[in-house]
Amino acid sequence: MNPKYLVFGTGALGSVFGGFLLKASCDVTFIGLGSHYEEIVQNGIKITGIWGDHHIKGIRGFRSVAELHAKGEKFDIVLFCVKSIDSETTAADAASLLKPDGIMVSIQNGLNNVETIAKVAGNQRTVGGRIIFGVEIPQPGIAKVTVYADKVLLGEPFGSVNKDLLQKLSADLNNAGIPTEIVSNIMAFIWGKVLYNSALNPLGAILGVAYGKLGENEETKFIMEKIIQEIFEILKVKRVKTPYRDYKDYFDVLIQKQLPPTREHHSSMFQDILHGRKTEINALNGAIVQYGKELGIPTPYNELITNLILFKEKNHTK
Repeated sequence: MNPKYLVFGTGALGSVFGGFLLKASCDVTFIGLGSHYEEIVQNGIKITGIWGDHHIKGIRGFRSVAELHAKGEKFDIVLFCVKSIDSETTAADAASLLKPDGIMVSIQNGLNNVETIAKVAGNQRTVGGRIIFGVEIPQPGIAKVTVYADKVLLGEPFGSVNKDLLQKLSADLNNAGIPTEIVSNIMAFIWGKVLYNSALNPLGAILGVAYGKLGENEETKFIMEKIIQEIFEILKVKRVKTPYRDYKDYFDVLIQKQLPPTREHHSSMFQDILHGRKTEINALNGAIVQYGKELGIPTPYNELITNLILFKEKNHTK
């Protein structure tokens, strides 16, 4: 089996996933826009950072879905790498390029991404991903892997998909140098990543500090614990199972195990604010606020954090 891959959204994560798969001799096509995309099509992707220095050339790229439709192209595996804020507007286009027995994989942060994919691709073609390594683009053409906390996890959020393709995807990623595992309860891990991101990303963006500083101060630790406590109230009502007993159990894991290896990392939300881009706040703390309103659960700390980030967006967005 030699599946045809489409990397839909060639930003930071898309560059690393697609670049390493291409280096491992997989059949990879890229679709994207902007200066970074134009640079990698012309001169290849330069991947630097903690996973070493690589220069992958021979990028097969397209700027629009229409170009691929005109060529009659369909793909076995679509890696959906767009920002959560763009999921609703781009998922249908990505799904239109998927083979009938293919799979579309959410390589994204936040909530409601797999649900958005399933609406257009179907439950049987939707795969969830939990990604917990960090990538920055310091300049067009370069993707820098800055932090690695755990392996990529893949799973079926809504029922059975093409298991041969899912197994092949996992094998290809491992062969490419991206540690990956298939799990049976992917939604629990996606929510686990939401806990991590919601506690750290917006506070780091508001205060302009790396993750480690947040875990060193009692004031920020107090706020993070309250954010996590509110999310656990949502999890309880929604009956979502996580590996943690309660919010205090997860908070201890965050401070003692998850923060130390990522202490020097600045959140992608901080980078978005710096560069005048929209953030993913509404797929993180903002989504918690929305669930709280629907379920009648107060979420004052998540709401305050969301509003502060939205203020920074309005005053920094280009």
